[in-house]
Amino acid sequence: MTKIPLSIEAVCGCVPATVVDNHAILAELVGAAKADALVKSTGFPFRRVAAPGTSVFDLVLPAARRALEGIDPATLGGLVAITFSAPDRFPALAIRLHHALGLPADAAAFDLSLACSGYPYGLFAAAQLAAATGRRVLLVDGDVQSAHVDVTDVNTLAVMSDAATATLLAPGGNPASFAFFTDGAGADILRCGADGKIRMDGFGVFRFVAGPVSQFLKEFCATASSPPDLFIPHQANMYMVRQLAKSLGLNPQLRTSGERFANPGSCSVPLTLAATDGAGRALLAGFGAGLSAAAAFVDVSSTLRRSLVEA
Repeated sequence: MTKIPLSIEAVCGCVPATVVDNHAILAELVGAAKADALVKSTGFPFRRVAAPGTSVFDLVLPAARRALEGIDPATLGGLVAITFSAPDRFPALAIRLHHALGLPADAAAFDLSLACSGYPYGLFAAAQLAAATGRRVLLVDGDVQSAHVDVTDVNTLAVMSDAATATLLAPGGNPASFAFFTDGAGADILRCGADGKIRMDGFGVFRFVAGPVSQFLKEFCATASSPPDLFIPHQANMYMVRQLAKSLGLNPQLRTSGERFANPGSCSVPLTLAATDGAGRALLAGFGAGLSAAAAFVDVSSTLRRSLVEA
C-alpha cells in the first residue's frame, strides 16, 4: 500500500447523446427471450454510443474544458490520459489535449493504457505529478469502445459503451491510499488484440472478480481504520458489482451508474463519481483486463465540482 497527498477539485463526465436500447439490438440477433435474459444478466438496458467518426479526443475535450472552468490552464503542471482507443499510436492523446487546452510547455503530458483498472492507476500517477510540481494536474480517462466491438458478439455488444471524464487534482490534501494487483496469466480473458476487437470470456472475468479481486479489496479495506462512506467500483456488470459490494459488506455505500451508461471502460469509476452524490472517504476500484485490479481510498469533498455534458 502506498500513500500520497491528494485533493480532487472537479470530476466532469462527457457521454454521447445517442442512447441505444440494448434489448432491441439484441433481439435482432438472438430473439426477444434471449435478449431479455442477457439484459437482465448484465443490468445494462441502455448504452451511450458515439456517432461514427467520433474519437475519444472528441469526448474528452468537453469534459476537460468543464473541469478547468475558472482555472488558468497555464498554471497546470501536467496532464495524464487513460485510454486504449486513441486514434493515433502517437502522438499521445495527452499531447493533443495539452495543445488544445493551452497548457504550458513545461507541463508533462503522457498516456497510460490499462483498460478496466486504469482510473486508480491514473490517480496514482497524477497525484505524484501534482506533489512533485506543486501544481494542479488534469487526469482524463475515456474510450470509444463501440469502435472495437464485434457487432455479432453478444458477450460484448450490449456491454461496452462510450464516455470520457476529466478529474482536476490539486497538490496537497489528505493522504490517499493505493494498492494494486496483477495476474498476467489471465491476459486472454479480456483483451483487444491486433484485429482491434474486444474479446471477453465473461465467466472468466466473473471468476476473477468473485475470487482474487474480492480478496484483494478485503485485504485493502482491512488496512483502513473504518469502512468507506462510498464504494465506487468499475461498472463491469451490475450483478457483478452488487455481488462484490455484498461480499465486502459495502451494499449501503455502493454507488452505480451502469444502469444509465452501461460499461464505458475504466472511466466508469470517475463517471459514477461525477453522476452521483455523496461525500467522505471513497473506495474506488478498477478491475478487469490484464488481468489487473487497482484500488484507492480517496477523500471526496462536499465542495467537489461534478457535472455531466453530452457531445
